[in-house]
Amino acid sequence: METWNESDYHLAFHYCEGIGPIRLQLIKKVFDSLQSAWQADSKTWQAYNFQPSLIKAVITHQQTFNLDETKKELSRLQINYISQSDENYPYLLSQIPNPPIGLFIKGLLQAQDNKALAVVGTRKVTPYGREVTQKLVSNLVSFGFTIVSGLARGVDGIAHRSCLEHGGRTIAVLGSGLDSIYPPEHRGLAEEIIRNGALVSEYPPQTKPVPGNFPARNRIVSGLSLGVLVTEGSVKSGTKITASLALEQNREVFAVPGPITNPMSEGPGELIQMGAKLVMNAKDILAELQIDAANNTAQTSASALNGNNDPTFENPAQQKIWQYLLSGTQHIDDICRSTQIPIIQITTALTLLELRGLVRNLGDGNYMAI
Repeated sequence: METWNESDYHLAFHYCEGIGPIRLQLIKKVFDSLQSAWQADSKTWQAYNFQPSLIKAVITHQQTFNLDETKKELSRLQINYISQSDENYPYLLSQIPNPPIGLFIKGLLQAQDNKALAVVGTRKVTPYGREVTQKLVSNLVSFGFTIVSGLARGVDGIAHRSCLEHGGRTIAVLGSGLDSIYPPEHRGLAEEIIRNGALVSEYPPQTKPVPGNFPARNRIVSGLSLGVLVTEGSVKSGTKITASLALEQNREVFAVPGPITNPMSEGPGELIQMGAKLVMNAKDILAELQIDAANNTAQTSASALNGNNDPTFENPAQQKIWQYLLSGTQHIDDICRSTQIPIIQITTALTLLELRGLVRNLGDGNYMAI
């Protein structure tokens, strides 16, 4: 057998029927490593009391899966794969419950995409929803945010297009394989996104956009982001699923109020009643995320011009975290306990400090000041 790395084993299990993120974590725990699990025979799997149907699927997959051919096919489709074991797996996504085994990507994820906001809403967008989505996205882009959405009709498509029109980066998360763009009228938009961001999916090529895929897709939309902005949606909209997932992931939820006579404003209205941040402009979002709008893009250069060796900070939380890290490498849980800063604020602060080159992410939740 040729030498595989850890990412190869993730890819192999990713293609195995019946194995998703939750089950993969169990397999890792039981076998200690994916390599041991992949090389185990059926008797070993039986000894650990796995279901017969799963054992059959795994053993059959072991015998039929061809790593080289799979990689060649991904290369032909210009699709990259990153797994949970890779250093460039998105940090924010790695912190959610049951993160994807890996991501199939067309385009490029960059470090600056850690400063991302999800913008979601109804497919049946009104003129009001279109206007506020365009306005807020253009402002968010000017503050350096990457825009994440789901490539759907309505608000999603408007958010992606507005981002691109204003020179920003955008990430579209699909509920299908990356060779099955849905809706089909967004194929041109998808190509633009590839050139200025990325298409992302946890589903392998040839996976069709069946309805059951989209709730799982939504957790990635929110998981890649510091928060979720809902501009329009009915009370029963799927957008509420994304907002609920964001709360479970300890992400901020933002909502735009609208006319009470508009059914598509009922969803954001209900979210605001439940505690979502009411948003009138992009600065409301920056304030909640504790990002200083005035100094957002110029802090490092201003510090250098003043001849000051100590960096300036957008808020006291960033300064407190950075000063704590001066004592040495720290785990994010220890940062939270010692600074008494809420974990969502720490996650946001670390991301922004890393973008400014003041903090380095060492992996596994460990950080150091640089």
